[in-house]
Amino acid sequence: MKRIRTGLALGAAVLLGLAWGTREEPSSMRLAARAFVETLEEADRSKAQLPMHVAQRRDWHYVPRERFGVALRDLDERERKALRALLRTTLSAAGEQAVDAIVALEDVLRELESTPAQPATWRDAGAYTICLFGDLASPDPWAWRFEGHHVVLHFTEIGNEVTLSPHFLGTNPARHERAGRVVEPLGAEQALARELVSALEGSLRERAHDSSPPPGDVLAGPGQWPRFSTKEGIALGELPESPRKLAERLLDVYVGRFEGAARMRAEELTSERGSLRFLWIGALQPGEPHYYRIHSPRFALEYQNSQSGANHVHTLWREWDGDFGGEKAGGSTGSER
Repeated sequence: MKRIRTGLALGAAVLLGLAWGTREEPSSMRLAARAFVETLEEADRSKAQLPMHVAQRRDWHYVPRERFGVALRDLDERERKALRALLRTTLSAAGEQAVDAIVALEDVLRELESTPAQPATWRDAGAYTICLFGDLASPDPWAWRFEGHHVVLHFTEIGNEVTLSPHFLGTNPARHERAGRVVEPLGAEQALARELVSALEGSLRERAHDSSPPPGDVLAGPGQWPRFSTKEGIALGELPESPRKLAERLLDVYVGRFEGAARMRAEELTSERGSLRFLWIGALQPGEPHYYRIHSPRFALEYQNSQSGANHVHTLWREWDGDFGGEKAGGSTGSER
């Protein structure tokens, strides 16, 4: 495999103002990825590992479809434990629980959508796949992805840094009862944002709330690169103390999904509070279609809930210059640009 060496890497680091570094020892994420690959049979190993600069790395989506990589249904207990260890290098306990709950919703959808004549086999909790990109034995940039319906986790490691975009979590149904209890994996993301916009008054509410019908989906999905206006919404720095604390708690929910170097990246992006803006579009009443986002010149967090009677949530985190590691990982950004 041809390696990307210092000329390209240093040039990219200067371009984005990020320090290129190498580790004396491999990161915990790289070690966990190696351990996972070692558990695989040779045939699965060839499916799970691809070169860094292949078109498939930027071919992502959150709808049910055929995917490359190795599927959960094909992993034995030992392999699943190794995958779980890899996930835990980037996901906190809260993030891990959210992903597990979303995967489990495939069984709920199969029950809801099956008929005696036709089981809903397209709803499959075993269809989520894992794929690794690049040379895990070298210090070069590499990446990995866990993907399926309503889950896209993509992490790229460059030197001492990890980027986490695109990152998508969704729920359908967003809220339902199971075994006598309410299940709402992304409930805090909705409740805190609604509380925030509802706490604003007068001109502050007018700037933060657009009562127009909300978008039918997130706006920065696959192949889409909107640059949201710095005039849209209200700057978090302009919020009074109480709404500002709600905004902090809302950001903590999203940042709190991550662990390790991925969390450091999320904290860095959300630390520039002076450049962050909040916008809510649609109805404020629970059960009505709505959308909100927090965005800056560097990244955007989107939340959309208008499908299935406003009981179908999409959340998306995209970093404009760091998506898939951006230019830092070398190579063109391809169709995603």
